[in-house]
Amino acid sequence: MSLLRRRYLLHSGAVFSLGVAALALGDHAAPSTPRVFFQRGLSFTAEGPDGYGNAESAARYFDEFRAKGVNSIALVPYGFSPPGATHIRFNMGWERSEDVAKLVAVAHQKGLKVMWKPQLWVPRGFPGDLEFTRPADRSDWFTEYGRFLHHHAEYAQRSGADILCIGVEFAKLSRYTAQWRKLIAETRATFKGLLTYGAAQGQDFEGVAFWDALDFIGLSEYYPLPDNLDTAQVVQRIEAVQKRWGKSVVFVESGFSAVKNAQRAPWDDSAMEPSPETQARCYDAIFKAFYRKPWFAGMYWWKVGTNGRASPHSPWGLPAMDVVERWYKSGR
Repeated sequence: MSLLRRRYLLHSGAVFSLGVAALALGDHAAPSTPRVFFQRGLSFTAEGPDGYGNAESAARYFDEFRAKGVNSIALVPYGFSPPGATHIRFNMGWERSEDVAKLVAVAHQKGLKVMWKPQLWVPRGFPGDLEFTRPADRSDWFTEYGRFLHHHAEYAQRSGADILCIGVEFAKLSRYTAQWRKLIAETRATFKGLLTYGAAQGQDFEGVAFWDALDFIGLSEYYPLPDNLDTAQVVQRIEAVQKRWGKSVVFVESGFSAVKNAQRAPWDDSAMEPSPETQARCYDAIFKAFYRKPWFAGMYWWKVGTNGRASPHSPWGLPAMDVVERWYKSGR
């Protein structure tokens, strides 16, 4: 299923030594009573050929991020889970946990905080496509996902990551509140930093019933905007969730492709007529709408890859990155 289709369905449903090897294996706990900080973030994703395995290259990017006002990055190790399967393959390829842990150390050396954000890669789909109607299958999946999450919680704790995102865009599974509360309690026994969940826009974000068990509300912010980029309705929907739960909101992922009419389907990264100007205007609209809200605690723009190559969604090297720098350097 294409990115465009999968997001539409959801929305319409409502070489560095620095001791990094030792740090990756040691137990460097986050503060016992962590506070939500304002996150001026970017998502830093593993791309070929090196993925997260080149700490020296990553360090150069981190210097550039800091120069642009960034204070936090999201590292995104993937597990792989085909639709209908309860088994999850992980800790392999470009995103081995040992390499992610080393990048946490490098980021901290560069003055950046880190969100450890494990996600599932669902072939020809996305996590919101996962659904298990048979209770036995659903129980098996939650057991397997618990194994996946515990692995990442252990590495996030050992590396000293500041935030752990317990899941991303499980639109058809997030309604099983008891199972998620159990996972959250088990994760807190291992990871002592901040916890959040990255809900997809629409029914997932607006229907989650376990925000009280987490430290802040996380949103993959891909709500469409009208052609005049009026954000009033989007603000209203997000603010309604914030008021209901009384928690800070962070866009754990947000973005627009650098294409014409990107505002109509912000999740779509298929090839269309290029328009970096549209991307920049959309970024600016989101900043204007949310950046100064007292309950807003930041965002992570999607994405900058480890290989520096352009992608339709990336702001890197485009006018949108100038917008990010201007806002991030303006305070907060």
